[in-house]
Amino acid sequence: MILALVIWGCFAFLLLADYGPEYGDRPLCHGPLVGPASRDRRCTDDALHQWPAMMAVLALAVIITVTAAATTVYAKVLHRLTHRETPGAKPQG
Repeated sequence: MILALVIWGCFAFLLLADYGPEYGDRPLCHGPLVGPASRDRRCTDDALHQWPAMMAVLALAVIITVTAAATTVYAKVLHRLTHRETPGAKPQG
């Protein structure tokens, strides 16, 4: 679950953080969800901030999240099955 949270954080960072060379006091390129897309070549050359790479990070985050959720549910079901009382047994207590 921690790995899933880290990857979701990385995905959010890629979508929201400004990047690229400094232009005055701010980076030249805006994150895809923050501001208008810059047409500067230096912004389009960064492969990690392009949509195909971000969709790959999103797919990885979804796969790991679903796996973590399924593992958690499976562990809880197994725990309940092993601690279930059998019919006719005396209650513990």
